[in-house]
Amino acid sequence: MPPTRAIFLDAGNTLFTERRPRAAIYSTVARSHGSRANEDDAADLMGRAFAEIPFSAEGNFRYSTAWFETFNEIVLREMGVSESRWESAHKELIERFESPKTYKLFKETEAVLRELSNLGLTLGVVSNWSERLPVLLGALGISDKFDFIVTSAEMRAEKPNRSIFERALFRAGVPADEVLHVGDHFERDVRGAQSSGIRAAHLDRMAEGAGITKEGVPVIADLGGILSLVEQTSHASRS
Repeated sequence: MPPTRAIFLDAGNTLFTERRPRAAIYSTVARSHGSRANEDDAADLMGRAFAEIPFSAEGNFRYSTAWFETFNEIVLREMGVSESRWESAHKELIERFESPKTYKLFKETEAVLRELSNLGLTLGVVSNWSERLPVLLGALGISDKFDFIVTSAEMRAEKPNRSIFERALFRAGVPADEVLHVGDHFERDVRGAQSSGIRAAHLDRMAEGAGITKEGVPVIADLGGILSLVEQTSHASRS
């Protein structure tokens, strides 16, 4: 096995997570604009809207800021927010989801990124997120740790589509078999990376014990597990 020269990382629920569930945020904003819907209502309506709206809505690709205008209009309407207040509610939702106060880094994130950088590895983010992700990572204090950030909104393709991973490979300038991608979603992150020949590890924060695998793929309980995987390939390449 060749040594690992680059690490690709998912963003949401890998590097950071929301302090409150998204449905709770939608419910709070909607209620401040006249809705009586609760968090469970919001979760149900958000799930339905996400499933029903096409990848490209009025020419705007999913997860882009413009796509969320369509998404939010549908969800807010179904939550009982009057049309005259949609614009205000939509603006507040965008502000909340672009604010670093809405998120928190996982406790090990900064230390692991620093260690990976010290090892001379190329680091990139590959995420199904809006084009505003670089700004958010900057506000969270970690954008300078990455050599590049690739988002689905920018690429008009989302994981597990191989094209988003191929773009990351181009940006990294590293062969696929010398890259490790880490993310919390098995289908989008693991299967997506493997479709481009990239090695993958599944981040499962509920995992217990070391050396766990799922369908032959390493499972790590936190980002610190990346360091062990990098060390293993380093040893293997010298053997």
